[in-house]
Amino acid sequence: MLRFLSGVAIVVFATFCGYLLSKKYRQKKVFFQQFKEFNERFLSEITYYRRPIQEFVSGYRYQGEFQVLLEEFFSTMETRAANDQKVFNLPEYHFLTAEEKVFVVDYFSMLGKGDSLSQKGYFSSVKETLAKLQMESEKDCKRYGDLYVKIGFLCGLLILILIV
Repeated sequence: MLRFLSGVAIVVFATFCGYLLSKKYRQKKVFFQQFKEFNERFLSEITYYRRPIQEFVSGYRYQGEFQVLLEEFFSTMETRAANDQKVFNLPEYHFLTAEEKVFVVDYFSMLGKGDSLSQKGYFSSVKETLAKLQMESEKDCKRYGDLYVKIGFLCGLLILILIV
């Protein structure tokens, strides 16, 4: 009975490790879903309401890392404007590739700059790139997220077989 319980514990632990390893794909998927939604809302904001950007962002709450990014961006917005800095750091977003980080920094450096017509043009052109990034992240999450969980489960079974 003790062997059976320890074997079940090993399988559960290995499956949980696989779940933890797939976290980066789930984070990336949620991040780009939120990012695309933000872009859509911002485009409609530019077109119709034209409220100040702080008021626009405070009107809707996002989830996860994207909300943290928005809070960081707007908390340092005045400092960057005063120092005329274009970029801000994204070191804690380990789930993004270097190209994706550059894209995010470029996107947020353009946010609130210029007149509404030029912003509408830029953010409309970014729409396609965001859709592509979202689709890729969903595909990767589905493919690799499930794969890590299955590999964890199979490793746990392998360890159980080796022990028994």
